Amino acid sequence: MSLVFKRYYDMKPAEYLIQVRIAAAKQALQAGASVFDAAADSGYTNYSSFYAHFRKLSGMPPAKYRQLFAQNISLAVMDTPIGPLRIVASQDAILCVEPANYLEKKTGQATDQVPADRIIPNDPSGDLVKACMRELKEYFAGQRQKFDLPLSPEGTNFQQKVWQQLQQIPYGETRSYQQLAEMTGDKNASRAIGLANNCNPILILIPCHRVIGADCSLTGYAAGLAAKKLLLDLEKGGTKK
Repeated sequence: MSLVFKRYYDMKPAEYLIQVRIAAAKQALQAGASVFDAAADSGYTNYSSFYAHFRKLSGMPPAKYRQLFAQNISLAVMDTPIGPLRIVASQDAILCVEPANYLEKKTGQATDQVPADRIIPNDPSGDLVKACMRELKEYFAGQRQKFDLPLSPEGTNFQQKVWQQLQQIPYGETRSYQQLAEMTGDKNASRAIGLANNCNPILILIPCHRVIGADCSLTGYAAGLAAKKLLLDLEKGGTKK
């Protein structure tokens, strides 16, 4: 029986059932159900299995998928010199600025289920997304050195501390991981600093691209080293004006 099923559906019955359940969970999350209710209603009794299956098929955790469909969340994809960036905002703050294909690169899974643009008309979240796009456009044109937007990156207390220090690095300047560690008050935490830097969910506005190696070499960046170099070169040129 399973061989016949695989011949018609190109997958095993168990794999097909997982896809059906996750599809049902997505509909529930889009309708506003909690993650736990979506898991239970789609037939899962083990939350760990639900989380693993959902992330594998969707390219993101169920909580983030639900958030992107929440009524107070707007998002858009903006073309920039470092590639398309996905901007996500709540009614109160910018939540995320990341490469639009970041999830696909990180998980190897397509995320076509998430709308590319979802700006809610007459909503503060939509206004913030549009304001962010406007300020980024000015930044890439060399017309803006500081951003005037409320930010709300999600992270641990330590990560928040590091991200706050990143915002103290002036436009056109760089700091090493060791220097950033000293700025946070723990000169021995350069490795942990590097990990927190790499987890920054709001690129450019929280300028993790301004952190480089002690030998002035470029280090990892979510949008790629070429993008990091472009941003640093842009800012060096901007300080000459």
